[in-house]
Amino acid sequence: MLALQALCVFEALGDAFRPQLARFLADDDVLADLGIESPLDSEMMQFARALADGAWIARRELDERLQRTAEHWTLERMTPVDRNILRLGLFELLHNPETPTAVVVNEAVELARLFGDTESTSFVNGVLDALRREIGQSAAPCG
Repeated sequence: MLALQALCVFEALGDAFRPQLARFLADDDVLADLGIESPLDSEMMQFARALADGAWIARRELDERLQRTAEHWTLERMTPVDRNILRLGLFELLHNPETPTAVVVNEAVELARLFGDTESTSFVNGVLDALRREIGQSAAPCG
């Protein structure tokens, strides 16, 4: 949730947000709004930072893959929330192979359920599943 919020701020403010990212991730009000206990564990903060910053830096590559995979949808037509959930999920699939694929997809779908609209869960699930198949990862359950 925290990485998604940060990525949405990146999208609104651009690279100017980078120097503020650490402060944003540790902000008590941001954490409280998301229902996250403060202070955030340093490992969790590093993970959220790596996801948000990494997805922002790689967004052109991610967006190209999303555009090819999301048939009949332009990036501009996607809601900002869906677009950023997909960026995070795809970034994690590509750059964090230690995270099981099923976990990445399930977490993205849960984010879509929490922050998206009524169509978001099926849209995010369908696009990420297609991307998973494209990059050749198995859908084997985690564990």
